[in-house]
Amino acid sequence: MSYNLEEQDQIDNLRDFWNRWGTLISSIILAAGLAWAGYAGWQWWQARQATQTSALFDQINKEISAGNLQKAVPAWTDLQGKYPDSPYAQMGGLAMAKAYADAGKVALAETELRWTAEHAPSQAYRAAALLNLSALQVDAKQLQAALETVKQSPSPAFDALFAARRGDIYALLGQREQARKAYENALKALPSDAGYRQLVQLKLNSVGGDAS
Repeated sequence: MSYNLEEQDQIDNLRDFWNRWGTLISSIILAAGLAWAGYAGWQWWQARQATQTSALFDQINKEISAGNLQKAVPAWTDLQGKYPDSPYAQMGGLAMAKAYADAGKVALAETELRWTAEHAPSQAYRAAALLNLSALQVDAKQLQAALETVKQSPSPAFDALFAARRGDIYALLGQREQARKAYENALKALPSDAGYRQLVQLKLNSVGGDAS
């Protein structure tokens, strides 16, 4: 497949974009005491986990910022393996993916984005992982794979972004009618005052659409 300058510009633009417990009286007191002990233990465990995950994430960012990507790997491996459901693991996955992509290690970046998309409890992080994964696939001219990646958004809140990305991919495939429908769906899902509407409208116009 050949790409003209406009399509390459689209590719460049695509690349650029948070879950937890003998008398009747003595029995009640005992039950209450056990319940409180369980609650206190849970609170302690949460606080301890938050401290540990935060420290690991900070270490990852520190090494990445210093240009020591390989030194960030052990902290990421601990965070990913021991606390896969924590918000910091979700953020860590995205951070490692970006660092790998910036270093030209696209396959590793895609691996981290797929892991984040599969494990993140947060719909927002899942959406971010999928959109970034599709951008890497578009950049590698893996357009059908990119289209499959954004086939469905993880939540209605992200329908517009996913529809717009599908429109971009259809446009690159030369499938203008599918691109037009995708951009129209994106506009329908966007609030009337969303600043992103103007860009989607321009893309819609470029494939022969006319909705406003």
